[in-house]
Amino acid sequence: MQVLRLPPYPLSISYDVPEANSDYILVIQDSSRNVVEVEENLTSSSDSKIQYTLPSLFNTYDESYYLAIYDDVDGEQAEIVVEDNLEIMRPYVDPYSLGTTATEKNEYVQLEGLARAIIDAMVPGGFYFERSWYETTGNNTDFMPVWDRTYKILKAYENNSLVWDSSQDPQAIGQWNYLLTKDKTSIIKDWVQQEDSYIRMTGNPKGVPLAYSDSMYLYDTEDSPNTLAVAPGVTFPMGWNYLFSLEIGYKVVPFDIKDAVMMLIEDLKCGKLDYHKRYVSKYSTDQFRIEFEKESFGGTGNLVVDRILEKYITNFGTPGVL
Repeated sequence: MQVLRLPPYPLSISYDVPEANSDYILVIQDSSRNVVEVEENLTSSSDSKIQYTLPSLFNTYDESYYLAIYDDVDGEQAEIVVEDNLEIMRPYVDPYSLGTTATEKNEYVQLEGLARAIIDAMVPGGFYFERSWYETTGNNTDFMPVWDRTYKILKAYENNSLVWDSSQDPQAIGQWNYLLTKDKTSIIKDWVQQEDSYIRMTGNPKGVPLAYSDSMYLYDTEDSPNTLAVAPGVTFPMGWNYLFSLEIGYKVVPFDIKDAVMMLIEDLKCGKLDYHKRYVSKYSTDQFRIEFEKESFGGTGNLVVDRILEKYITNFGTPGVL
């Protein structure tokens, strides 16, 4: 089932179950994080339906969930009676505003879904607003580059320990705040208690060797010829493990993408996405030999839409290079 993430909120779902007026257990699990978001004991209606109002979390993000409805046997999960992929997706344009009758609205829901699928096939990641995990290791600098279009740090783990949680007060669990740089291309750490001015290291700092000293020894021998290399401290040490939960993507759909979707909807409705008329380079009546330009397999079928999407087509969201 796909539920369009549109106001009015909250969103609700409905499923048919085998028995009327019977007890069931609804479980909704996040597909990417294997986290159970919902586990509710429900009773089916007299027409054998389970209806459920989704929590506010489902109003915010575009995500795919695993949904299962179990028979409730003494409060325990028994046999699965319904299993489904629940997708909460924000459409690029509101299809319900394009039609007046119920039939027209249903038609535009299908057309918008097709147009959105065409654009998603061209633009990696589409134009959704999602939660994402970013796992990496320290790079021995004071900046941690992020590659996606990032809005917010939800949680941060350092060496498997939770060190930042935006849902708590205070958010910092320790001495560091985890923040995004102004251009949102990197994660940085700031002291919870204000310190003196600090120059952030953007490259791997070089060690400065210390010469032999009569007051400091590397070992417990006064004639040791060894030297000690001292390097400045960094906030993301080399080899340390980091795991971030991030808000990524597009909080609102860009206007030009809305225009592109409307053009594709019109093309789909009127049957104008005919590639054989747009990209035929050669045509022969002898045995009907037709040759297509290579662009026919790399575009949407609408040249204007292809030009709109050009600036969004990339293999990464934001170049996070140090």
